[in-house]
Amino acid sequence: MKYLFCVMLMLGLIACGTEDKKIPENVMPVDKMKLVMWDLLQAGNYATIQKEKDTSIKQFNTAYMAQVLQLYKISKDDFFKSFDYYQTHPELNKILFDSISAYSQRRRGDLYKGDLHKKIE
Repeated sequence: MKYLFCVMLMLGLIACGTEDKKIPENVMPVDKMKLVMWDLLQAGNYATIQKEKDTSIKQFNTAYMAQVLQLYKISKDDFFKSFDYYQTHPELNKILFDSISAYSQRRRGDLYKGDLHKKIE
């Protein structure tokens, strides 16, 4: 009886611990989402700098976000659908933000080398 209980407990723990990491088709894969989010972060930083220079302009963030999404040929709804998916899946969200961090480090290294226009993925 104890053996059966231990086996059932182990199977239950294994079943609960394995999360399917397959991303649905309507959600951007990590590699594409990483690039979109990186560019959105850069656009947000640029908008903040521009707002400090000219306080009369208030709509920089929205305009730059729209330009980034247009660059990647995705809609705002598609982006937020993907973003919400990653937010509700902590393991995938960690992978996404770790990849953004690694991408940032590579870009910073290229900046110091003077090779900023090198394509990195």
